[in-house]
Parts: sequence; C-alpha cells; structure tokens
Amino acid sequence: MANPRLKNPDIDNLLTSLTGRSRVDSIRSDVCVFSEDGPVHNMVFTDDLSREEFRISGMCQTCQDKTFV
Repeated sequence: MANPRLKNPDIDNLLTSLTGRSRVDSIRSDVCVFSEDGPVHNMVFTDDLSREEFRISGMCQTCQDKTFV
C-alpha cells in the first residue's frame, strides 16, 4: 500500500470528478486511477521517479508511459 502525496483538496476533488475515482483511495489500494484494469496492472516501475509519480498522480507505469511520452 502506497502513501499518497498530499494535494490541495480542491485539486483532489477536480481529479475525482474527471476520473470518477478518488486519487487518494486509488493509491492506497494500489489501483491505477486511470486504468480500467482494476488493481495496478504494472506495479513494476521503471525507476524511483516513476514510483514517486504513482504516489502523486495515481498512474501506473503503463498509464505514465502513455501520458508522458
């Protein structure tokens, strides 16, 4: 279980409205906030920065690669 990074509650509310999922709950449950695959389908992160990004955004490695590439 990962500990999510704190964000302004307004940002978390906006993200929840956009994704339909709580970023905080998703991170705590090891579930990608964007993926429909349920539990994080790629918990093997390529580096520490990607692992930290999961704690910030709730995106698994696959979704990070699709978003940031």
